[in-house]
Amino acid sequence: MTKVCESAVYLLKGSEKILVMQEAARVLVSGDSVTCIDGSGERHVVADVRLTEANLLSHEIILKPR
Repeated sequence: MTKVCESAVYLLKGSEKILVMQEAARVLVSGDSVTCIDGSGERHVVADVRLTEANLLSHEIILKPR
């Protein structure tokens, strides 16, 4: 049996946490952009950000604007 570990991806703007993707299975960083991919293959690209935290215990990934 395969266990899927998905995380919510948030963009942090000041004190506001904006949900980017609820259940990302993969997160790819390429230069100034981050691509979030869910279990069905749906993609969401966020430009001009940096990955600042990946908390695997709470299943949260935090992005911040560059």
